[in-house]
Amino acid sequence: MSFNIVSTPIGNLGDISQRAIDTLRSSKIILCEKKPRALKLLNYFNIKPKLLIPYHDDKYLHISKIVIKELRNRGTISLISDAGTPLISDPGYKLVLELIKNGIDPISIPGPSSIISALTLSGIDISNFIFLGFLPKKKKQITNILNRNLSLGVPLVIFANSKKLKSIIKIIDINFKNSFLSVSKEISKINEMTRRGTSKEIINSLNDKFYEKGEFVLIIKTLVENSTDPDNEELLDFLEIFKNEGLSLKQSVNILKNKFKISKKDIYSEALKKWGSK
Repeated sequence: MSFNIVSTPIGNLGDISQRAIDTLRSSKIILCEKKPRALKLLNYFNIKPKLLIPYHDDKYLHISKIVIKELRNRGTISLISDAGTPLISDPGYKLVLELIKNGIDPISIPGPSSIISALTLSGIDISNFIFLGFLPKKKKQITNILNRNLSLGVPLVIFANSKKLKSIIKIIDINFKNSFLSVSKEISKINEMTRRGTSKEIINSLNDKFYEKGEFVLIIKTLVENSTDPDNEELLDFLEIFKNEGLSLKQSVNILKNKFKISKKDIYSEALKKWGSK
C-alpha cells in the first residue's frame, strides 16, 4: 500500500518522470483538483484509475476515510494537482496531515516546480530564498509583508495573475525602489519568457503584451545589502545601544528618524533586524 504525492508537468508533458507515470498507472484511486484537467494528462499517458476523485481541503475528513480504508486494504492512491508539485499553493496538506496522524507516511514523487524553475532563470543568487505564494488583496498587507521579508536580504518568490502582478510591481516601485525583479511566465511551454530588471525598468514596461495575461512567478531581491555608509554604521551603533538600554523598537525609530538622512522605513527595517520582531 502507498499514498503518493505525485508531481505532474507545469507545461511540457515531456517533463513528467517515468516513476510518476508508473505510480499513477498502479494507483487504484487518483485524487485531483479538477477532473477535466486531470483527464487530459491521464488520457495522454493511457492511465485509467478505477476512481478519479476531485479533492479540496474542505472535503479532507470525508476523503481521508476513503483513503485510509483503501490503504489498509493494501491499495495504492495518488494525489495530483492541476500542474506541478501538489500542496504548494494547492489543496492537500490537510489530507496529508490526517494520514500522518493515522500512522501513514506519504511518498513524494518529485518533479516540476515553477518556483525552482523561475529561481534558476532569475540570475539571482538563490542559495536561500523565501516562498510567499499568493499575496493578500489589500495593498497595506502586501506592503507590510514585503517590508518584513525584503529586509532579510534573500530573494522572495510570489505567485500572481496579470492584474495582481501589476499591482504588486507598482507597490514595489513606490515603496522598495532599490529592488531587482525577475518575472517569469509560461515556464516549460512554447512561449516561456522571463523579464529582469530594476523596479523602475520593470514598471516602465508594464504596458507590454508580456504582462497582459497568464500566471506569473515574481522574484524580488533588494539591491541594498550591508551598506558601509557612515550614517548607516552610526545608525546600527545607536540601535544596539538603545536595545541594550531597554528602549522599544518604536521608541528607537522615533528618536532616530530626525537624526539621520535615512527614511523612517529604512530605519525601521534595520531596527527589525536588531529586535528580531515580525
